[in-house]
Amino acid sequence: MKTEIRFALFLAALQIGATLFAPAASAAAARSPLPDTSKMNVLFIIIEDCYAGVWGSYGNTICQTPNMDRFAQSAVRFDRAYVQAIACNPSRSSFLSGLRPLTSGVWNNGQVMSERLPPGTVTLPEHLKKKGLHTAVIGKFFHTTDYARQQLMAFDRIEHYQPPPGWSGPPPILKFPSEPRAERAPPAKNKKSPEYQAWRRKQSDRYGDSGKAPEAEGDYRIAQTAVALLGDFAKSKQQFFLSVHQSRPHTPLIAPKKYIDMYDPAKIPAPPAPPSSLKGCPYPKRMTGGNPDIFMTGQPTPQQAREAIAAYYACVSFVDDNVGRVLAALDQQGLTDNTIVFVMGDHGFHLGDHGFWSKYSMLEATRRAPLWVRVPGAAGNGRVCREFVEFVDFVPTLGELLGFNVAPNLEGISFAPLLANPDRPWKTAVFQVQTPAEQMVRNQRYSYLEFKDGPVPAALYDLEKDPWEIVNLAEDPAHAKTRTEMAALLKAGWKAALPKR
Repeated sequence: MKTEIRFALFLAALQIGATLFAPAASAAAARSPLPDTSKMNVLFIIIEDCYAGVWGSYGNTICQTPNMDRFAQSAVRFDRAYVQAIACNPSRSSFLSGLRPLTSGVWNNGQVMSERLPPGTVTLPEHLKKKGLHTAVIGKFFHTTDYARQQLMAFDRIEHYQPPPGWSGPPPILKFPSEPRAERAPPAKNKKSPEYQAWRRKQSDRYGDSGKAPEAEGDYRIAQTAVALLGDFAKSKQQFFLSVHQSRPHTPLIAPKKYIDMYDPAKIPAPPAPPSSLKGCPYPKRMTGGNPDIFMTGQPTPQQAREAIAAYYACVSFVDDNVGRVLAALDQQGLTDNTIVFVMGDHGFHLGDHGFWSKYSMLEATRRAPLWVRVPGAAGNGRVCREFVEFVDFVPTLGELLGFNVAPNLEGISFAPLLANPDRPWKTAVFQVQTPAEQMVRNQRYSYLEFKDGPVPAALYDLEKDPWEIVNLAEDPAHAKTRTEMAALLKAGWKAALPKR
């Protein structure tokens, strides 16, 4: 009984349960047209390592996110938005190019995007520059500057992010007191060395009080820089694209003390899907061993797990305050009625379910990410879309909204129609890649993971009965037909799952 209570509480807190898997409306209402968006600005906010179920608007009753909860009332909240890769570099390479990982050539963090994209690929900032928008980026956009030197040259202004060689934009709009520089990492070629691993643990494997005032944090300063730039844009009246980054809740899970004090670890439910409950998990080593980024040398105690989740919540509340300042500035500068706003996580994050922490899996906590989109005057604002969308759809969506042409080889489609009518029937499945030999497909009821070289060749989960993907049904004779159908769906690929036009 105690286990059931804990599980129920956690579902209430993190909300991947029944709400996530509720079926879409059986009949879509007539499509309402979108307003003319071709001259609108774009505010593009990326929150790093962000689990969808942590937000109040996604059903979390513990984590305090009043600013994004308020924004959700004026935007379309996408309940089933999925990334195409398991980590930052491949996910961003995909949604900023409109290509899936096997085409972009990027499926892990070590692959240099600019060396692997197909010749002639035009990324989002390059499209926007050609369209004539004033382009500005504050904080991380592509994975690193070295991975995207040519693509970053499309930005007129670069703040809080190392410009590429040869870029000659303006100096920072604001000056902040200097902070101690982070400890220099050992050479990258020694990533497997004990010295490098010790450095990485010191940088990433911790949680709690950052020891800084909010005003000294990089994410706060990024938000303040965005506020200043919005003031400039309001005066110039030039059509702009502004990307704003928030590094939290990426590890280390540290935040100013005022946010840490908001959460009592004793009131945090234990994570669901503990390793002891799993059957046929496709990631057996990770269930009981170390994790990437945090708890790297072994599993946490129950108390440490609660403390880490509380710290994650603190990081999210800090981010919520920062994003709230940016959205308030949009209002104060009179830009809200002419600015399209995207707010998203670049992928999800495990908070102890399955014994997993951080990302790097094809399970629901990693593949599903938060996404809110507000188009001024759109009929869908204030509603929830439970249709499938994929992050690879961003470039064609912005192409339709702003009126620029995209290449015919893009592997996403514009979901602009859902911004007018969120109940319109849409894609029947979504896809993700871990490596060329490890791929995933999920439809409304099932998720299917295939591992050609893994300890488990395949995993099949009934998401209606088992939303936390606890029991692998791939070898169950009663589900042999479903496994065959899902394997065929994966092989057929994304084009077979497109909506009927």
